[in-house]
Amino acid sequence: MAQCKQTAEEFVQSTFSPHVAVLCSPDAELLCQKNNLSFQQLIQPFCRLSSEVHIRDANNVSHSIHGLRIKACDMSSQPLQQAAIRKILSDAVVNAQQQQQQSLDGGRTNVHSFGNYDLHLNASTPWFEAWRDNFLETMPLSDHEYLNTCLACLFVVSSGQSDPLSVFTALGNQQLTQQQQFPNKTPRWFCQGILHYYVLLHDVLDGEQARAEAVYQSMKSTFGGQICHLLQINSRSPSTMETLKTGPSPPDPWSQFLPKPSSDTQEGVDYDGVGAQDDVSFPGELSEGTNEVNPAMLTSVDSSSELFEEQMQSPSDSSDSGVPQDDLFDHPLMPSQTVKSTSVSELPSLDNDLTAAANGYTETGGQSKQMQVSMTTDRKTYGHGCCLTASDQDRLRIFMHEFVVRAMIPWAERQMKLLSDQLTSRKGIHRSIFSATRKWFGGNKPTGPIPASQNTTVVYTKDAPELQLRRLGDLAFLFQMYEFSYNTYHAAKKDFNNDHAWLHFAGALEMASIAVFMQGGSSQRAYPHHYMETAISTYLTSCRNPPYAMRATLISSEILKRRNQYSDAAMQFLKMITEVSQSQDADLSSALFLEQAAHCFICMAPPMVRKYSFHMILAGHRFNKAGQRKHALRSYSQALQVYKSKHWSIAEDHIHFTIGRQSFNLKQLENATSAFKHLLTGESKQPTAQQGAFLREYLFVYKQLLSQEAGESSSYGRLPELPLPNIKTNETKVLLGQPTKLPESSGGSKRTPATGVTLDDQGQEARWAKLEATAVTRKSNPPSSFRPTLQCFSNKTDNKYNPLTFVGEMVSVQVVLENPLQVMLVLSDITLLWTFLPSITGGDQAQLISNEVTSSVKNHLADEIIQTAVIKEVVLTGNQIQPIVLSLVPRQAGELRVVGLAYNLGTSSLAQNAPLTSAAVAADSASTSKGSAASSKPSYISTVCVRGKQRLEVQGPRLNVSKEEKTGKVYGPDRRLDLAVQEEMPILNVTFCEFPEALLCGEVHCIEVEFSNAGTVPLRNVRVAASNPNFFTFGSGPDAELPKSGRLLYRPHRDPSEPNPESAVTQKGDTDPAEQDIELEYPYTYQVRPGEIKPNRVECLDSGVSLNKTPEVTSVPFPGDGVLHPGQSVSLPVWLRGNDIGGVHEVDVLFYYEPVAPRTPVKHRVLRHRAVVNTVESLSVRALATRQTGSVLRSAGQELNTCYIFCELENLSQVQVQRPHIQELQISQVSCASDSWTVASLSTNTLKGIRIGSRETLQLMLKGTQKPNAKGDKLLYSEVPFDMEQIDSTRTPCRDFYQCSVAADRSRETSSQGLSDVSNKAEYRDLEAALDVDLTLIFLWKAFVVQENGQMKILVGQHHVHLHTVNTYVTSYPLVMAPSHHPPLKFYKDTEAEMDESPSADVTTRLVSYSYQHKASALHSFDNGMCVVEVSLSLQNHAKRPVQVLVDSSKSSDRLNSTSSQDSNPASSASTTVITPSPPSALNSPFPLSSCVRWVGHTHAKVTLNEGESAKLNLRAGFLRPGTYNVNTLAVFVTFTDDQSQMILQRQPTPSIITLLPQVS
Repeated sequence: MAQCKQTAEEFVQSTFSPHVAVLCSPDAELLCQKNNLSFQQLIQPFCRLSSEVHIRDANNVSHSIHGLRIKACDMSSQPLQQAAIRKILSDAVVNAQQQQQQSLDGGRTNVHSFGNYDLHLNASTPWFEAWRDNFLETMPLSDHEYLNTCLACLFVVSSGQSDPLSVFTALGNQQLTQQQQFPNKTPRWFCQGILHYYVLLHDVLDGEQARAEAVYQSMKSTFGGQICHLLQINSRSPSTMETLKTGPSPPDPWSQFLPKPSSDTQEGVDYDGVGAQDDVSFPGELSEGTNEVNPAMLTSVDSSSELFEEQMQSPSDSSDSGVPQDDLFDHPLMPSQTVKSTSVSELPSLDNDLTAAANGYTETGGQSKQMQVSMTTDRKTYGHGCCLTASDQDRLRIFMHEFVVRAMIPWAERQMKLLSDQLTSRKGIHRSIFSATRKWFGGNKPTGPIPASQNTTVVYTKDAPELQLRRLGDLAFLFQMYEFSYNTYHAAKKDFNNDHAWLHFAGALEMASIAVFMQGGSSQRAYPHHYMETAISTYLTSCRNPPYAMRATLISSEILKRRNQYSDAAMQFLKMITEVSQSQDADLSSALFLEQAAHCFICMAPPMVRKYSFHMILAGHRFNKAGQRKHALRSYSQALQVYKSKHWSIAEDHIHFTIGRQSFNLKQLENATSAFKHLLTGESKQPTAQQGAFLREYLFVYKQLLSQEAGESSSYGRLPELPLPNIKTNETKVLLGQPTKLPESSGGSKRTPATGVTLDDQGQEARWAKLEATAVTRKSNPPSSFRPTLQCFSNKTDNKYNPLTFVGEMVSVQVVLENPLQVMLVLSDITLLWTFLPSITGGDQAQLISNEVTSSVKNHLADEIIQTAVIKEVVLTGNQIQPIVLSLVPRQAGELRVVGLAYNLGTSSLAQNAPLTSAAVAADSASTSKGSAASSKPSYISTVCVRGKQRLEVQGPRLNVSKEEKTGKVYGPDRRLDLAVQEEMPILNVTFCEFPEALLCGEVHCIEVEFSNAGTVPLRNVRVAASNPNFFTFGSGPDAELPKSGRLLYRPHRDPSEPNPESAVTQKGDTDPAEQDIELEYPYTYQVRPGEIKPNRVECLDSGVSLNKTPEVTSVPFPGDGVLHPGQSVSLPVWLRGNDIGGVHEVDVLFYYEPVAPRTPVKHRVLRHRAVVNTVESLSVRALATRQTGSVLRSAGQELNTCYIFCELENLSQVQVQRPHIQELQISQVSCASDSWTVASLSTNTLKGIRIGSRETLQLMLKGTQKPNAKGDKLLYSEVPFDMEQIDSTRTPCRDFYQCSVAADRSRETSSQGLSDVSNKAEYRDLEAALDVDLTLIFLWKAFVVQENGQMKILVGQHHVHLHTVNTYVTSYPLVMAPSHHPPLKFYKDTEAEMDESPSADVTTRLVSYSYQHKASALHSFDNGMCVVEVSLSLQNHAKRPVQVLVDSSKSSDRLNSTSSQDSNPASSASTTVITPSPPSALNSPFPLSSCVRWVGHTHAKVTLNEGESAKLNLRAGFLRPGTYNVNTLAVFVTFTDDQSQMILQRQPTPSIITLLPQVS
């Protein structure tokens, strides 16, 4: 907090000090000029007494005087004009700040904490003290007080004068003449009989000591010894002065009392020729007080009084001028002036001439001017007091002490005694006369100030008692008799109040309150603050005297601050600002008062921080209007500490703007740029127009700064940093390789290139890494040393390794730009900045290369090494976030690092900004990202733009492993912008011709794929890994050929109610015209068998590949040596198959390839492609396989190795109007692939075709036959055609998709085996084979699709159904069974689970199948006894291990009930429901129907059956009465272990019926 260097008491004493006039002869002045000083300046440092002196008042009471200070003034000086006074005050403020900046502490600030604020406050305000001291010294004198009048006059004559006494007499006469004839001239005198003091000035080196002593004795005898003094000076010779020039400078006590020279650097000078005429380009909303420079600025003053008066009355004197009056005048008290630049005090005027003529010293004055001119060189060469030794300074000190003690104090005592006596004698008569007058005529007088409209003029004579009383009080106050002076002021104020002498009244109140304060603790009275308030108000309202009101305010505020009444002090300052706002110098004084009020607010308890900052802003505004730009800048900077980062956005913007403007005017371009930079933030709440003005201001200032720096630096440097736009550095992405190309049409065919890697691929690196690992190792689990290829680097990838790129390959960098403002930003010539360290073989040191330098030659060389793309223009609208992509192409191996972004920043005018729509901006951005723009596109590049850069510094992930990393903020490395460039590598390009966007479920489509090598190195060993291997196949061997197209006739589907629709496919030439067949063209996607169609063809082939594992990696069958040379292309057919489930499917395909002769550590490369295919539902197939049971109509043993397959085919498509849809489906063929099973059709007419209309369902039944002699490495292909063409199921693509489907089915079965009820233990696998079927049905079909244009199109496809066990429904699409309900959560004790080592009941109860062979009916005469029928029991072992079979007929009575209750199959239960007609006697029998069957013979039979063996037992059944009987009443038990007690009853629910009829005899 600012503190004055003087206390309040010291300030009052220095303000009200005894004044002494000095009148020197020319020869005495010449002696003083040897020290570059006048006599008045020579004695100034010694005018303060260091010792205590005493004085007696009029009552003969002694008083002590401490630190009495005498003010000496030159009697020959002329009064200053008002303009000169303003010049002095302005210079004082400017110089005080400059001296503070040049001091040792440099304008020291102290840090103070106020709550949440930490403020740097000035320790002092010397500019305010300098202004205050100069203001008090230059105040106009008034007749109502005698504080600033001279009490004495010092007459100084040189001892070298021929007649010193006559000169003393002439000087005394000059003083008397001025006092009597010109009483209003300065200096003014205290009374008529002032003290005359005579000083004989003797030069020790040049003068005669004896003569001086003689003259001094004559003076004492003539004038008196108490008022004469011999002063000896200049004891040092000129040769000694030359020695002092080279040695250390002696102390200079005079410098602090001399006026400071004007600053050479004027604050109001405009920079770079930008004057007031350019001010219109600045925004007007926040433009405050920026005024124009007066073109009529004067640098010298002519000697004529007319010119001087003209300058004094110039309009430039007004406060509205942008340049203060310090630009018009030199300092009036400059110690060194030439004749051409004469000081104001020496300017001839009318009054000066009259005074000189009256005194008879016109010639002497001219000599004085000549001597001043002659000493100009010496003043510049030597310092002050250079001829004075320490003894001389002691003599000066003694001289002042003797003058005060021996002459002035005794004179003051006599004057106080004289005034007191006069008042005592005169005031009594005055009071008696005027009291009677008031009683009769005057009445009572008001006690307070009256309105200013009333006439308050009261004229007192010089000898009036009221003025004598005031003179007595002022004299006592000047000599520190404060109690006595208070009593005098208090008595005088009553008289002034009664007389309505308001100026005198205000002065008495002011001095009375000051006198009480100066008494300190010895006073019994409280400080009368209301006295000072009344005085100030009276000065302003009644007296219209602002200078004295300001003096009272200055003194009162110091007193209040001394008493810690900061609030009252601040209010007085603010009140004074309001009252003096109309004066010419109101801006400067108001600014200083506002600043002091702000410091008062910050000193309060508690501190008022926001009031401090607000009044500092007001002070800065008034400083700016006063032309004090440095102080304005300082004030706003002080206020910014409070408003900064406190969400006072509008106020903060105003402060930053003003700081920037003032810094620019002061040529502080760096500070101006920094201030304007703070205005360009996203949190700005300024309107759009204002933000645009801020941006233009910043660009203009920044351009000036760059021009200045470019002029100062002769070498090429780095680009400057720019604040806009914001770059989200952590969202920067790096893409290695060529960008994705869009599909194109060539020759009527659509060509789709591989998608590769795009900048938008995020979060799927794990999927691609798995595919790459599979392609590299051909295994699902890669080794630990495997590191996948990463082509797109972002903040979501692991960037601890440097990205690897290759010579000649593009590197794309995506940078996200954000415009935080609401105005448009125009970026042009955008390019990446990089540094490159080439790889040099040998011992030579590589030199770092950069493209940031501004040299065109170096940039051309850098572009040859790293080809850098340039984006011509990018337009960012308000608050827009837009990514841009820039590219680099390295031409040499080495280390490449992307360090930043270089661009030109500009803006557009509102006329360009208004019509711009978002669509236009989007189109412009799209074209800009490609690096080219249409010729008709409008350009937004503005005329004011700045070339700069922004750095790209990405931050790695935060580490959180160790304790130090968890407690601190430690970040890992991120090297995505540090690229390693290696030698050339091959580049594989893959293009798909006519790639379909949509497929039917199961549709098979053939396309052409083109492989080409765009690199300079040959490649080989191309492999393909896919996330869905079932999606495509390249074929194998001679089958891998592009299919040809054929033609067929399509006959529209008939009424679905017809029982047997005929085939809709006929050969060409057999078409019935009445049917209106349509001839269609369709591709021969499948291989057709030549020759005659065989309905139940069976072919045995090698399996070729393992069907237990998915073939995730496929080698591309390149012709020849399998090497693809540079520039070579190869086209291969690829068959695609639509997914079995409808919807949008994504298939990731990875192409792996290797260079033939690798020259880099990279051994392989990959190319990615993502295929997106929409599949539409077409055909759904459900199948169930059941074993055939015993029947009397079949031959013995044939049914044991067969099964029946029930198929349900449904057309899931719907007919839609004006949209593509399937008209109908045709089943072309059903093929079976298995290692032991074949299928055959049960229909006798299979070539007529099977068609299924929309939403129709078809039931199809096939018979499967097992071939027990087939080997495991062979596959049996059986085909059942339903069309005129038989498709070869053993060739591409039917066989390939079958193999993929089987592998996928095996993979699903393995993954879900833990949820199956079938035991997966190896020792029971041979038992589980009893339920196995293990065959795959391939349904080949054709779809007749109606397109949008109404034309018909034929598509082909295939579905697969995998049958593994009997009595289980399977579908052609994978079925995931979700649990119907979630059981409640239960907690159990953690016990060891018991392992169930036995196979499941489904397996053990179906190990052996059996059937009965017997007569279907028989005739028998039951009268002759029991009917016995021969029954043959056939047994078949389906397990792959020997079993023991026990046939038990003893439990036949419970067989039917037991089997019915044990069987839970609904189909079985339905099949056992047999209606048997029985006689009435049988219905009343208490036994069930089965009890009528009696087995005759052995009740037990034991048979051992080996693997796959069958056996037959001959049994006899007896019947007691006629009827229908179920012979299946035997109990067949099986055991597969040596333990005979573990016999398992086999399930055989199918009845075997026999009918017995009675024979009529």
